[in-house]
Amino acid sequence: MGYIRDLSIQFLMGCTLQTWIKLLWQNKDKPIYWRSLPKFLYITFVIILLTPIRLVERIFFNIRVKKTKLEKDPVFVLGHWRSGTTYLVNMLSQDEQFAVTNAIHCFCPNMFLSCYSILEFIMKKVLPKNRHMDNVVLDTISSQEEEFAMANMSTISTYHFCCFPRNQAKYQKYAYFHNVSTEELAEWKDKYLFILKKVTYQQKGKRLLLKSPTNTSRIKVLLELFPNAKFIHICRDPYKVYVSTKKLYDNFFPVFELQKPVSEEESEETQFEIYEKMYKKYFDEKDLIPEGNLIEVRYEDVVKDPIGNIEKIYRELGIDGFDKAKVSIEKYIESLKGYKPNKYKIDPKLRKKISQRYDFTFKKFGYPKA
Repeated sequence: MGYIRDLSIQFLMGCTLQTWIKLLWQNKDKPIYWRSLPKFLYITFVIILLTPIRLVERIFFNIRVKKTKLEKDPVFVLGHWRSGTTYLVNMLSQDEQFAVTNAIHCFCPNMFLSCYSILEFIMKKVLPKNRHMDNVVLDTISSQEEEFAMANMSTISTYHFCCFPRNQAKYQKYAYFHNVSTEELAEWKDKYLFILKKVTYQQKGKRLLLKSPTNTSRIKVLLELFPNAKFIHICRDPYKVYVSTKKLYDNFFPVFELQKPVSEEESEETQFEIYEKMYKKYFDEKDLIPEGNLIEVRYEDVVKDPIGNIEKIYRELGIDGFDKAKVSIEKYIESLKGYKPNKYKIDPKLRKKISQRYDFTFKKFGYPKA
């Protein structure tokens, strides 16, 4: 049953056939692992099956989407995976002035305008009740990372390395736009703006509230698209971020891998490298954000006083509407009272390695080393 469930949630099923073929061609040097053949065949079958619907959507909606304007620049929630971005964005999204990119937008970006209700019905049936790594509830309305939509719309996404781990270097660079060609960057901007316009069109012009950890190291490019965007960065104790992310790698990635899994040592090094590169780029670029458009919070503070920190975010970023949204936000916070976060033990050798590799973030964020 677990394998069948995993087949049903393959996020690349939302690809266009053209994108799927390009991805397979990019990875021809590291072929599909024989154990992953059912996943590969299933994804390919669904992509081909849904091609007519995507073509219909392009014909009837693309011109309307391109004419759509984002009246207000988005609000971006930044932070490494497992730092509390989901908790933060779920509280903020209780405010009805915001629209988020949900599971339907992210996993079916090329067809959701044509058959949104049908997709919602299907996803309610196939989505797991909780996320693999932390038991947070999954549904069709809560925020999902728009990076999944980009993975379905192009070959320019970090998330492709979840499926093609043996070529992770080909895709990791797209998180920070290191060694990316001018043409690739232009394509990324064009498609990113298109999906945001598409969601805005479907959500009747609401202001977008976006949460993709990859955006943490893309501030310069995001400001080129949205000069007046607001940014909220949330950090967390680097020790806990590491071990929680390790659980993500161990529990989440195998669901989507199409190539033979990499070694434990390579996976560990990839995790360290992504964190280091992400935060070096964030610290290099965050001062580009205009004064008053960035606020930095700590996960531990948000958990201790969620409503106080949300009010502070509204106030410091100059966002109206907190008083109106407060009751809904408090109701959401109350609904989580029974939730128990994961607990972790860290091997002393690993703790020392984390202390060394993440030394600069311990200092920047003010967390003590144990």
